[in-house]
Amino acid sequence: MKHEAEQELIKTLNGQLSELPAVAKTMVQQYQMSAIVLSILCGVLFIAVLIGTIWLAHYFLKKGENQSFHDKVYRTDYTVGCIATSFAGGLLSVIMLSCLVINVIHACAPIASIIQSLLN
Repeated sequence: MKHEAEQELIKTLNGQLSELPAVAKTMVQQYQMSAIVLSILCGVLFIAVLIGTIWLAHYFLKKGENQSFHDKVYRTDYTVGCIATSFAGGLLSVIMLSCLVINVIHACAPIASIIQSLLN
């Protein structure tokens, strides 16, 4: 069914058909719905990673402020944990944001995305 829908979509885009057939419309709607669901999932994960990063970095920062110099030198230095958490969480946030943007683009322009995937 997918191959048939792709062929009908290509015929429509080439001007051989005046309107999009029902099979191709269904394929485009399914593609668009999957992109919307992935956008929502990436958005929720982006917010969760961002909140987790901020909370954990704040936690390490407060723990580091309460340490004495002796504890920082000879035991765990929470400042390093705060920096590592900020970098790792920031990287994950950027990755999730880029996934969110890509899925929103695919949801807004499904036919262009399908054509691009057909050509690759």
